[in-house]
Amino acid sequence: MMKRLWLVAALALHARCDDFEGAEEDGDGIDGDFGGDDYGGDYGGGDYGDYGGGMGGGMGGYGGDDEYGGGGGDPTPAWETLETYAGIAEFVAQDDTEPAIVGFFDEERDADAQTVYQEVADGSRYDFRFALITDEAARTEAKLQKGPAVLVYAPPRFLDKKGGEKKRARYPSAKLDADALKKFITKKSVPLVGQKTWKSGERYEKQGVPVVTLFAAVDLEKNGKGFDYFANRLRKVAVEYVGKLSFNIGDKEDFSYQLEDYGLELPSKKDVGVGARDGSKYWKMEDKFNVDNLRAFAAAIVDGSLEPKIKEEPDYDNEDYGGDEGGDSGGGDYEESDVIQLTDDNFSEETEGKDAMLEFYAPWCGHCQALKPTYKLLGAKVKGVDSIVVGAMDATANSPPDGYDVSGYPTIIFKKASGATMPYDGERDVDSMVEFIKENAESPDKGEL
Repeated sequence: MMKRLWLVAALALHARCDDFEGAEEDGDGIDGDFGGDDYGGDYGGGDYGDYGGGMGGGMGGYGGDDEYGGGGGDPTPAWETLETYAGIAEFVAQDDTEPAIVGFFDEERDADAQTVYQEVADGSRYDFRFALITDEAARTEAKLQKGPAVLVYAPPRFLDKKGGEKKRARYPSAKLDADALKKFITKKSVPLVGQKTWKSGERYEKQGVPVVTLFAAVDLEKNGKGFDYFANRLRKVAVEYVGKLSFNIGDKEDFSYQLEDYGLELPSKKDVGVGARDGSKYWKMEDKFNVDNLRAFAAAIVDGSLEPKIKEEPDYDNEDYGGDEGGDSGGGDYEESDVIQLTDDNFSEETEGKDAMLEFYAPWCGHCQALKPTYKLLGAKVKGVDSIVVGAMDATANSPPDGYDVSGYPTIIFKKASGATMPYDGERDVDSMVEFIKENAESPDKGEL
């Protein structure tokens, strides 16, 4: 508790009043589809990388398969209400690897705009972190009391400390349009060079430009300097291709199942590879990684001189991912694995009286396919603990039981042995999911995990 209070106090001291100076007047310039430029200025006096830290997260979830996320049916508010100006800095620092969106509204005057903001937040609750400020004193101190405002903070951990990369952007209109706001949030949430994760991947895909990814053995928690070494070199090229290419860094182990798509083979721990993707088009950088070779690779993609590899999408009607012409509602995606393939007929038999991690997927869902290798590993990890199961149901061929609100794919729900359910919104890696099971399972055998 004392540590938290110290953090708030420290952030408050750093939060200069002039950081919001002119915030209401900024953005008169034109910026693409949004009708305005970034609202300049920093918040909190310096880089947020000194605060918070680690992989953080937990707001996760792939967010469904509507265009901007959503799904899961969580009845709780999709935003955190902030009561003070200093609370903004604390909220941004809570997870410095993820973007933060903060809305400022007068509840009476800006009621319509606030409703739009809350609807956007509710539909994107698993994709972004949202906060809401209606307190007049806080809005006044932020110099945003005259009208509704929405600020998007890029992930502080990945901002260029020396290059002047903007920490935030303001939605360039006092009139909020839901579709335009969603698009703006997605565009401004991506830093010059960021981290490729299961959660950020879709944001990069929606930038509308090829995404250049460096694959290496990176771990922000254990070796942040290693990540920064690569990021600093990528920035030297990324700054030359703003609006033409996006750049990120992915852990080659986490995304080992994607390396083949790029034509990359990185068997050694020290191996580093660079690839780029634009929809079904994939490019591989043949030369070793350095700034000059990366610059040449980027130029070749942009000018079209480098031919891409085209990946043909599988025909799911002929795949064993959830059904075949015979109408087998069980599907075969998790056959020959330790994940139990659940159907309408066997759901109760397989899960009743047991703690169960349950995935509800759709055969055509790309996020579900991406999760599949990790989920199989989770099944193998839990194998042998009879009172805990890992199961998956094709929710398009079966009907999720009453009480399981599935409106996006994949939806992961944890069912306790007593029957109580709770959504899993954490990181999509084996260790995080196992830890979640150990914390929430009622089985005395969970200690075996």
